[in-house]
Amino acid sequence: MTPAEGVPAHPSAAEAREVALKWPLAVAGGIFAVLAIIILTTFQDYGISWDEQLQNTYGKKLLSYYVSGFQDRSAFSYINLFLYGGFFDLVAAVANLVSPFEEYETRHLMGGLVFLMGLWGGWRLARLLAGERAAIIALICLATTPLLYGHAFINPKDSPLAWLLIWVTYFSCRVLGTPGRPSWGVVAGFAVSLGLAVGTRVVGVVYIDYLIVVLGVAALARYLQGEPIAATARRMKFNAVFLGVGLVLAFVTMAVVWPWSVQQPLNIIAALRAFSHFAFYPQVLWNGELIRADDMPRTYLPGLLVLQLPEYVLLGVIAAAVAALAYWRRGLIAVFAEPRAQQYLFVTLTVVAPVAGYMVMHPTVYNGLRHFLFVVPPLVILGAIGLHKIIAFVFRKQRIAGVALSVALTLALARQVALMIGLHPYEYIAYNALIGGVRGAENRFELDYWGTSLAESARGLAAYIAKNPRPDLASHTPLKVFACGDRTSAGHFLPPGTELTETLDEADFYMGMTGVPCQDDFRQRPERTVFEVVRLGVTVGFVLDLRVPQQPAP
Repeated sequence: MTPAEGVPAHPSAAEAREVALKWPLAVAGGIFAVLAIIILTTFQDYGISWDEQLQNTYGKKLLSYYVSGFQDRSAFSYINLFLYGGFFDLVAAVANLVSPFEEYETRHLMGGLVFLMGLWGGWRLARLLAGERAAIIALICLATTPLLYGHAFINPKDSPLAWLLIWVTYFSCRVLGTPGRPSWGVVAGFAVSLGLAVGTRVVGVVYIDYLIVVLGVAALARYLQGEPIAATARRMKFNAVFLGVGLVLAFVTMAVVWPWSVQQPLNIIAALRAFSHFAFYPQVLWNGELIRADDMPRTYLPGLLVLQLPEYVLLGVIAAAVAALAYWRRGLIAVFAEPRAQQYLFVTLTVVAPVAGYMVMHPTVYNGLRHFLFVVPPLVILGAIGLHKIIAFVFRKQRIAGVALSVALTLALARQVALMIGLHPYEYIAYNALIGGVRGAENRFELDYWGTSLAESARGLAAYIAKNPRPDLASHTPLKVFACGDRTSAGHFLPPGTELTETLDEADFYMGMTGVPCQDDFRQRPERTVFEVVRLGVTVGFVLDLRVPQQPAP
């Protein structure tokens, strides 16, 4: 049929909108597909972090609690793990009953899948706040943030928590954007994500406070703008019902994955108190100095955020802050009466409140950003939205400049991907150009504090032994290996004919990481080094042959 016979020569406005909506979805789908392929082909590359053995055992004990008909209560007295929720560990224990992979490999695969689910939540949150194009930028920024990607496979507490809280943030923003009663789907999404988050780490309960604060600010702003009291009361009623039902469902969800939390009425309070005064004081490498974990500078957390986030994310965060200040010039009352501003306020609170809380309360902190990893996804999303605003602004002013900016950001992204490939599977140790990358951070800040490089060191040891067989081939005595780090992280990968020892004097080999507390051993025995784990020119881990005579110091 030709146009003359009644068919329009050009697509209608509705068709044009449909096409405009389809391409971002196709791009996002393509990104998710590529990430899924990468995860499925690389999850077995990761070593075992030093927390995993304990948490793996905790998950088994939680599963035994249910399988035994609630009779096996050993999970409730297992070291201090009962203070933590068991969501990831319990699901991993169930998955390992049917998984074709080894138990730690299964956990790493699950971590990758949780990462994908979290990215989906981050994409939906950015889409809700700023539209399709901003959501794609946010998805790319989240996927190329080494802290988030690297922790996904080896951090079974902080990484799942971070992504569950992104879903809590998303559903909270859905509530704030709903003029009337939220749908039951939103209520259920909020409740389940919150319950699983608190059932991972109890710190998730503070998100309830954030939501109450924003709802209160919104109600006050609307009232001061002249909203009738009856309308304000009706909104408050809807919010009260939502929170009441949501918190009950969240409590039930939490109880399933963290049964200790409901054994006594005040167990949640006990967990909060325990983590606010955590009695563990290791030495932390900070700007070239060893400092006790309870005496770190107040700039520790914001400093690491500045040094470890990608440069383009930091640029976006600055742009987002400038845009917010310009927006707020209209007046706070007028702004916070709007649902969109309330949503941004909530997301901003999830970043600013924990960082400010750390700087004021100054709690014990160590191991980089891992205890505050949950502030990274919302900060990256805000940065991505800021980048979207920069690009849109420059394109409106001058198209050529907009194209140039887009090319520059694409090159920065390509460089970031190359950096992550170069660090694999230790992406989480990345530092940005502000400090000179990983090479600039060497000997100044912590690198492989999880000890996952011990797996590669064990493989390097196996290759070395194969090339240099022991002279007493008839001996059946295993070679002894001393591991500076977690025994499971090292022992799981040791080659046949070797075994771990806790006594350095009887060891044939020494495996360690170039950081606290192994750094001095690496520096003092260079002639004994037979293998090094090197990434981007920086030694991350090493193996020493202690049978080689040590040269006397000059």
